[in-house]
Amino acid sequence: MSITVFGSCRVFYVYNNNNLNHLINFTHSTKEVIQQIKFLMGELSLPYPLNILCFRTAIIDNEPIIYNSEFKKMYDESNYCIVEICSDKVYKYDTYYLHHLSVDPRFSGFHTNTPKQILDNHKCIKQTPSEIEDDIVAIKNLIAPKILVLVTHYNSKINGEYIPSRNNLINLLKDISKKYNILIINPTEILKEFDQELLITDDLAHYTSFGKTVFTRYLNEFMNQLHVSKN
Repeated sequence: MSITVFGSCRVFYVYNNNNLNHLINFTHSTKEVIQQIKFLMGELSLPYPLNILCFRTAIIDNEPIIYNSEFKKMYDESNYCIVEICSDKVYKYDTYYLHHLSVDPRFSGFHTNTPKQILDNHKCIKQTPSEIEDDIVAIKNLIAPKILVLVTHYNSKINGEYIPSRNNLINLLKDISKKYNILIINPTEILKEFDQELLITDDLAHYTSFGKTVFTRYLNEFMNQLHVSKN
């Protein structure tokens, strides 16, 4: 079993991950996932400096990521794609989707190598539900015959209330997965026996060590059972 992971550090630690997400990028939105699939397949070339600004690893290392046929080989040899969708916002410049670290004002410390032209002229766009639905269907078709497993964000609460944008996205992904018969994992449901404070750090975005351990254990068991059922 080999797995290509499109998502953040929350899903990175699954066994049999071919490590492409660490080598290239942690994706957050459907648009980033589609862009990265096309890059891995050798169908999309990103010019400089976008071959830095669209990829998290490139931003951190300040080194362009140049397409390598080994990327396609690793992707082609994977049986499954775990796709975590944790944002309905995209950062777009021209026809490319930037990694948020390169332009999001909350992470200005990473903007040192982002050209002013891109900082001033990129667009932050909130995707519509129908756009996300279309993208999920496109992802399913692009990766076929690989098996798609969607993963949602953890549905964190503030003062006992869900964050509306996150809650809406999670519910949308659940509806889409049901409509198109796509496997989906909702960490909130999987981890419901534990208090949020045990699972999620104060930024409400990342798992604690305990949260990472228990969720990764579940994810590994899920993927192992899925693989056995398919073989």
